[in-house]
Amino acid sequence: MRAEPYRFEFVGGEPCLDFTNTVGGDRRTTPTEHLHGYGDLVAWAREGKLLTPAQARALLLRAQREPEAAAGALRAAVELREALFETFFALAESKRPSPQHLEVLNRALADALAHRRVVQSGRGFSLGWDGSDDLRRMLWPVALSAAELLAGGHPAPVKRCGMWEASGCSWLFVDESRNGSRRWCSMKDCGNRAKARRHHRRVKNLD
Repeated sequence: MRAEPYRFEFVGGEPCLDFTNTVGGDRRTTPTEHLHGYGDLVAWAREGKLLTPAQARALLLRAQREPEAAAGALRAAVELREALFETFFALAESKRPSPQHLEVLNRALADALAHRRVVQSGRGFSLGWDGSDDLRRMLWPVALSAAELLAGGHPAPVKRCGMWEASGCSWLFVDESRNGSRRWCSMKDCGNRAKARRHHRRVKNLD
């Protein structure tokens, strides 16, 4: 039987953090990669509403015609993802990001800004993107999101999942809870595992 396709999760609060979270498992020892091919990159962007269905179809068709270019776009995406992860993980641990990782972001940002456009939106206007089928177009809003999160003075901090030490979950998120108390990437996953661990310890201590 054919396995069900992976469904990406969007718990980071910002596209750039959701993008870093396309790696699961313990990133230090047994990372689980979810971007195996260019189609996975398009699927992530489509599920995250960074691409319309029509844009996703156009990119997949171009990727079929230009497989080497699509492979290059995937490599660029992974390079950007890892640079963003290292940058925001450092900030979550109150450390200074590496200039090399910021340079990767700045290159992606320069590419993104070259495609930024004022577009009509109803009776008014808004900032959007040009209509090209550039194979890297899903990276434009990712790079812009990262730049704005870093330089825009976001009032909420970026945190890593509280299960990092226990299970190696390295997912990142913006903590926009009212009292800044969010600890887990997702209550249905790491939050429940943390509750189960606490319950197990209590039961064990009663024995």
